[in-house]
This record gives sequence, structure tokens and C-alpha cells, in this order.
Amino acid sequence: MSDDLTTPVGIEAKLRRLVTDLTMAQQTLAKVRNDEVDAKHGYEAAKRRALFSGDCPKVARGGYTTADRDAWVDEQVRNLRYQYDLAVAKREAAQDLLRVVRDQAMVVMALANSVRTSYQVAGSGR
Repeated sequence: MSDDLTTPVGIEAKLRRLVTDLTMAQQTLAKVRNDEVDAKHGYEAAKRRALFSGDCPKVARGGYTTADRDAWVDEQVRNLRYQYDLAVAKREAAQDLLRVVRDQAMVVMALANSVRTSYQVAGSGR
């Protein structure tokens, strides 16, 4: 059902829904922030384990370079890096949604002021 944003009742209904949407967006953002932190810690721990693994190439003059070692480590943790990158993207999307809902609420509040003024002027017989 579409709200009639030209009436105070319609605007109030829209604002009530936006408050619910804001709360849900904030809760989602909190959850995905926690997921991002967990993914980051998991990725960093796996990277450390790979770096200190007995299979990790040892850097030596005339042997493996730091680039060789780092490439090997990155290959060992690529799935966890992907999960971390995905968690970052989800957090950024949740932040974007929260901003959009907040912006919508601000627009509806501004519209509410305009409609309220129009109703007051119409009610005063001017």
C-alpha cells in the first residue's frame, strides 16, 4: 500500500515505517560489522599460520624471495581472504542502506513540515 504523502496521516504512517526500517538497518549493520571483524581475525590468523608453516618457502639469498614466500602464503589463505573481502562489502552495503533510509526519513520529515504548514494555512482560512 502506498502512503499518501500529501496528508499528515500518510506522512506519519511513512515515518513510522521508516523508524522500523532504520532500526532494522542499524541492527543489520551491527551484525555485519561483527561478521567482518570475525572474518578479518580468521584471515589474519590463517595468514600467520601459513607464514610459520614448515611448508612455507624460506627466504634466502639465491633461493626464494619474499615475493615468492608472500605469493605462497596468499595462495594458502585465498578463500579466507575472499570471505573477508565479502564481509567488508556486506558491511559497506549495510552502511549504504542505513544512509539511504536515514536520508529518506529526513526528506519525509521536511515534507511533513511543508504539509503541516499547508494544512495550517488552509485551516486558518487564508
